[in-house]
Amino acid sequence: MRLVLGNLFRHSPFQSTLKHAEKVAQCGPLFLNAVQAYFAGDRARFELLKEDIRENEAEADRMKRNIRGHLPAAILMPVDKSVFFSFLREADKVVDCIKNALYWMSYYRLGLPEDIQRDYVLLAKEVGDYLGFLPEMVQRGHTFFSSRMEQDREAVKEIIREIRFREKESDDLEKAMFIRLCADDSISPKTFFIMIRVVETTGDIADHLENSADMMRVMIAR
Repeated sequence: MRLVLGNLFRHSPFQSTLKHAEKVAQCGPLFLNAVQAYFAGDRARFELLKEDIRENEAEADRMKRNIRGHLPAAILMPVDKSVFFSFLREADKVVDCIKNALYWMSYYRLGLPEDIQRDYVLLAKEVGDYLGFLPEMVQRGHTFFSSRMEQDREAVKEIIREIRFREKESDDLEKAMFIRLCADDSISPKTFFIMIRVVETTGDIADHLENSADMMRVMIAR
């Protein structure tokens, strides 16, 4: 006999996905603190925070593999499994990008003008704050899949709209930084190259979060 959706979701993979989303979101404040420590010249604190993020990335990756590996074949999901896995993959890539941005910064002591440092701290804060929407989106999605109420669906869509809006703001900050970097002839070629990679990788954080929101939009579509 076909199980009703409410009983089925007692073992919903979205419960574990929420824990994964919370792990990803924890990296937002750590990322900002690491960037601030770097530009303050506190290398020891930067390295400790970088290690914390590396551990979070490893734990989030373990959680992702566990969700994928322990999803019962017979489970009745209200969404296409391939879309669900795409959502999970994009959310997981967020932490990869945070880790990679900090690794780029660790390779060389970047000599940057203070105004560009401030611009990048602002970008890191924008992106870090942005990650807080991920657990909320997953939680509201879980509620909608359990209730199928239109008001719950609209609540998910509102979070998705906010994520898309914030991604555009991050994109604008990223482009402004490229312009500033290219216009400043005092920046050494090595610093310029590394900082371009850092900014690009930071922008990818927002891109992957928006991609996860797009997958959620597909999952809640009627």
